Amino acid sequence: MLIIPEYNEAASVFYFFEEISKIPHGSGNTGKIADYLAEFARARGLKYVRDAYDNVVIRKPATKGYEERPTVVLQGHLDMVAEKVPGAAIDMEKEGVEIYRDGDFIRAKDTTLGGDDGVAVAYALALLDAEDIPHPAVEAVFTSDEEIGLIGAVNIAPEAISGRLLINIDSDEEGIFTVGCAGGMRSDVVLKLSRECEREENVLSLSLGGFKGGHSGVEIDKGRENAVKVLFEALKASGVRLISAVGGNADNAIPRACECKVIGDGAALLSALDAVKEKYAAVEPDICYEITKKREYTRPLTEADSDAAIDLICELPSGIIAMSGNIPGLVETSLNLGILRLEDDSISASFSVRSAKGEEKARLGKRLSEIAAKYGAEYGERGAYPAWEYREDSHLRDVMVDVYKRLYNKEPKVVIIHAGLECGILSEKLPGLDCVSIGPDNFDIHTTEEHLSISSTARVWDYLKAVLKEI
Repeated sequence: MLIIPEYNEAASVFYFFEEISKIPHGSGNTGKIADYLAEFARARGLKYVRDAYDNVVIRKPATKGYEERPTVVLQGHLDMVAEKVPGAAIDMEKEGVEIYRDGDFIRAKDTTLGGDDGVAVAYALALLDAEDIPHPAVEAVFTSDEEIGLIGAVNIAPEAISGRLLINIDSDEEGIFTVGCAGGMRSDVVLKLSRECEREENVLSLSLGGFKGGHSGVEIDKGRENAVKVLFEALKASGVRLISAVGGNADNAIPRACECKVIGDGAALLSALDAVKEKYAAVEPDICYEITKKREYTRPLTEADSDAAIDLICELPSGIIAMSGNIPGLVETSLNLGILRLEDDSISASFSVRSAKGEEKARLGKRLSEIAAKYGAEYGERGAYPAWEYREDSHLRDVMVDVYKRLYNKEPKVVIIHAGLECGILSEKLPGLDCVSIGPDNFDIHTTEEHLSISSTARVWDYLKAVLKEI
């Protein structure tokens, strides 16, 4: 049990965070948490709707004296990036995560925590459950599968949301108000391959890990290397022949590890790994690898197709493409090779593509398409979403800034970010929508080192209640 007595005012937030942590809710697996929300609403007599995509909207009437104020939408997403450390026994399709307190932080044992975006769900449930918090009418909007293409937001019916003041709780740094973000899409490259007949070979099994990883929008500018790209760089240098390869679990998470099976010169492969470890030591000091050799029957790729697969992955870009010419330090266009699979008769690479400019996003997609065509690979795009454009006149932003200044005697930081948020899609669906994204301090999201600040979560809860009182 998660016990945090010194933050009793936020006890309900931590209670609901622990409750939803017990429910498996990785991307593409949100049915059970949607069930939980529906039952939560029924048990409290609250009106709710749930659609075929597991989007859930729960409505709560205004408290006495707030009936004439505009409806406020609290919005977050149900799914989490489900990552675990190599060898962890947990089945994240069927089991929740095991959370625990570590000083001022909440962590999860051997897995991602799901603070992104479980903390939004917990805040909303705590408010919906409370009887002593003054607020206008509230619509708690829980969207599904944000992490794999903002699928819930794309498909939610506009009529499901009546409010036009929306507080998105999917940011990860307290005191920073996000008021705009890049647009994006998912891109896939698939190359069909041929294998030789089965034969007995000395098979080299390689695991490469120790990379920092992270969110491909938030950490793309931190100089972190991509484990998939580094592995294939070593494979190309060593001249080995591919049998299989797997790396990364989400296209918007920078891969921290990659594994493969090959045949070839083990000494050359070891030398190539030593070289890349030295090359990237300054930014990735914890790179580690392990090679084992075993005599077994296998079907390697043909030499020509193995070379083509390795060359393709090496040539496909990943990382920052362009920085903003208007906002210092802001990434304008990037992509992340987040999922690599070589199984059976094809190799596939899935990317998260982001840009603040629609034409640059399209240009980057064209570049990927041209590289794919060069190797005879198929290229496809999915889950495109628009940029969230800055709103000059924002009543919600003004109120939230004023409340923050009054509570903390300092200005919040108002920013536009490179990571994608559902606010862009919802703004396109809901004319006149005024929205701001906030959140407590949450670190190393999309990795197994993810940790959520307890004190920050409690402060943001107090702040959120103050905002609802003032709107």
